[in-house]
Amino acid sequence: METKDSSAKSQEIQFSFSYFNNLWSKDSTVITLHKFYQQVTSPLWKPQTESYRKLKNRPDRENEAGMTKDSLPVVIIEGTCRPHRSHAAANLERLSGLAMYDLDHTGQRTAEIKNMLRSLPYVAYTHTSISGEGLKIVIYLDVRTVEEYPTAYAICRRTLEVLANHPCDGQCARITQPCSCVWDPDAYFTPTPQPYPWRAELAANPSLATLAAPSALPGDGNANGSPSGNSKVSPIPPTTDACGYIEAFIRTFASYHPWQKGNRHESMLALGRSARRKGFSKEELNKLTLIMAVEIVGNGYTQKELEKDLLTGYQYVNLSYIPPKEGKSLPLVPTATFRPISNEILGEDTEEMSINNEEIRASSPTIPNEVYTHLPDFLKEALKPARNNRERDILLLGILVNLSGCMPNVRIYFDQRPYSPHLYLLIIAPPASGKGILTLAGMLPEAVNAHLKRENKRKKDAYEQELKAWEESSKQHTKKGQHPSGTPPASMPEEPDYYYLCGAPNTSKNQLISRLKINGDLGLIINASELDMISGAMKQEYGRHDDVFRAAFHHEPVSTDYKIDKQIICAEEPHLALCLSGTPNQLPSFIRSIDNGLYSRFEIYTCEARWKFRSAAPIGGGEDYVTLYKRLSQQVLDMYLLFLQSPTEVTLTPSQWEEHTVYFDRLLNEVASEQADAPGSIVLRAALIVARIAAVLTAIRKTESAMRMKEFICTDEDFHSAMEIVKTTINHSLLLISSLPGDEVKPKPLKSYFRIRSVLDLLPKNFTYKEVRDKAIEMGIPERSTCRYLKKLLELNYLEKQGDSYLKLKEITDR
Repeated sequence: METKDSSAKSQEIQFSFSYFNNLWSKDSTVITLHKFYQQVTSPLWKPQTESYRKLKNRPDRENEAGMTKDSLPVVIIEGTCRPHRSHAAANLERLSGLAMYDLDHTGQRTAEIKNMLRSLPYVAYTHTSISGEGLKIVIYLDVRTVEEYPTAYAICRRTLEVLANHPCDGQCARITQPCSCVWDPDAYFTPTPQPYPWRAELAANPSLATLAAPSALPGDGNANGSPSGNSKVSPIPPTTDACGYIEAFIRTFASYHPWQKGNRHESMLALGRSARRKGFSKEELNKLTLIMAVEIVGNGYTQKELEKDLLTGYQYVNLSYIPPKEGKSLPLVPTATFRPISNEILGEDTEEMSINNEEIRASSPTIPNEVYTHLPDFLKEALKPARNNRERDILLLGILVNLSGCMPNVRIYFDQRPYSPHLYLLIIAPPASGKGILTLAGMLPEAVNAHLKRENKRKKDAYEQELKAWEESSKQHTKKGQHPSGTPPASMPEEPDYYYLCGAPNTSKNQLISRLKINGDLGLIINASELDMISGAMKQEYGRHDDVFRAAFHHEPVSTDYKIDKQIICAEEPHLALCLSGTPNQLPSFIRSIDNGLYSRFEIYTCEARWKFRSAAPIGGGEDYVTLYKRLSQQVLDMYLLFLQSPTEVTLTPSQWEEHTVYFDRLLNEVASEQADAPGSIVLRAALIVARIAAVLTAIRKTESAMRMKEFICTDEDFHSAMEIVKTTINHSLLLISSLPGDEVKPKPLKSYFRIRSVLDLLPKNFTYKEVRDKAIEMGIPERSTCRYLKKLLELNYLEKQGDSYLKLKEITDR
């Protein structure tokens, strides 16, 4: 670390700017540059910095790395923002006179460039960036107005790029670009920098003003056209004035769905679907294919695969329903994508169906990134364990369901009826596909459950003392023939009700109704990581309680008649949250068809198997996930106690209700147009699920603000987050419904593993594709499966492609 000392106190400048607790916070404080330097060089942010650097190079933990970085405090070097506002440029209240520059990917030159910067009189501060492979540079720019900032920034940027012989990241040209707080014991700071002479340079060379033109602004590299240093470069060239409709369509799509090795199949399926929705003709689709062939084919992805993916996505969408032109256009669900697949329809064997199912699961949508940008801070912290987008979605849905059962006295009115936030979730995915992350969400109610257990023990101890006193009093009455005081004996004390928030999945129908009655408004949460836990109990004589699930979703009364004491137990207004997961084979045992109404009450999510091993080595410097969720569970207990004392009514604004009505009205029309027995119940109940998710998000906001007002209005951000979440789960629900067997049950034929080994054993060391294809067909293996096997063996280096033939490099397995 280094600091310049100066005896000339008059030259010392106290620069100050805004400090936010994390990237999403809207509450800021003011910090000086000197104080910021002291915190950076201290061990304050050392654990998070080291943890991020260990995570960032592991693709399987990309989301976790991002969450770690985003949870760090940030500063807005350029000035101070208005109180209780975000760091958007519109909220900048006062300039600091400073500007931040970013040199990315300096690699081994990081220390060299850092030493050079120390010699520049206008460099006030610099530290190594959180990646450990770049530099953040703070320049005393002495800008006095927002209008002159872009020109001053661009002139100084050119100088820094020449001196460092390295490009600056164009994104930092934004006047309120946040800078993450990191740990760097070798950071540099001087209290007496000199202003960069940009005004003198501009006066000497007026053409420098063009450096701040739009073409040289953030994201377009530097003024000389050199690369910006940003590694996330789109494969599509920048849009020009006459790039054409299809090129512009590809560029826009790539900005939302960047394709890279590992997700190209999924991206091209989505691109094909998007092209069909845009109204592309077959000729335009062919042109789209030609353009994408130049951009994406290669490195394991073939022209044939590209054509198949685009055409498959294009054919999935059915545009037979044309929505009315009036009113605001809203995205609609392509339900034809998910029509049931059978051998009779497609003429495929069982293996072909399995491959097709996996491809469709892989193409199912994920929750948009914008939802995660606007989530409450509690949820953002809870999502740190997610390692990819699928796990992030599953964990978010599980968290929302478990939180929905921890919010007593929270209500939202829907169709003139009050509803609690309680949600139902069903995750269906192959084994080892990432759905096990739901177990973390199931830990959130544990602190509330432990609190209730302590209360139960206190009530039981008090009851036992009263019972003991009553028994002693009764004995005295029996001995003397009358009560000592001459008054009749007291009645026997009644045992109190004991509350338990978390219920067991393997329970009887009578016990379930009894527990819902006792808990009342508190409700019940049932988590089941294996669907068999629930479906197994429902098949038993004591079970058959799917009707209880259906009634509890709408808080409708459920009752049972006990045979022993002839008592009718009735839960007048049951409240229940279900968080269930299972494999596709477990689904039919739980729900056979949509006809009984249970399926449509669930948020549904499905995904493909991802057979990729990731390192299980522990990462130091960070909090383990169990400890994290135990800590978060204590915060959930605080939420629970707040809602007990402060009843909450969540309300939507008239404009939100209008958007809600328009969307679901048009969606219901589209679904109904598909077929006579359309699953309209999925759409109708999804409308209620939106309201419940909005209630959960709004209730969390109430706890963060620590306000106790009864009525809390849902923000537009939370409402749109709820809408986007449900739009995604509706797609998954319509997809999965095609797999429900209904009344027909057809057993699948058995098949052996390692079939490709038997084929290759019959072939010479060098063989052609025709030879392996013909031999595989003789042994009952479809050509498509053979292609998949060959591709996998090439990736694993068991085979090598040599022109038109294949060479065996090693045996498939050791004998």
